[in-house]
Amino acid sequence: MKQQAVNRAIHNAGLKVEGEVKQSIAGRKSEPTSVDTGRFLNSVNTDNEKEFVSIVKTNVPYAKYLEYGTSRIAPRRHFQNSLARMSNEIKDMIRKALK
Repeated sequence: MKQQAVNRAIHNAGLKVEGEVKQSIAGRKSEPTSVDTGRFLNSVNTDNEKEFVSIVKTNVPYAKYLEYGTSRIAPRRHFQNSLARMSNEIKDMIRKALK
């Protein structure tokens, strides 16, 4: 039972981080907006197929340039900053599931 609760908490945390990343890409957080066509924003999703693993990802090839920057574009760090903002909330979700 406890394992199921922890697994659910991890998966829910992934979905919350996905939402935070999308908010960041859309310009609703401190990072610059990264929306031109909406392709990047719509490509962000959460993979919850494995037990105790939640991966927030994108398949857009240019995402790495937006995240880490280039010689012409400053890094926007949508994924890294979103995870950092959410880390305490994620820990709390998992702690509650462990009780």
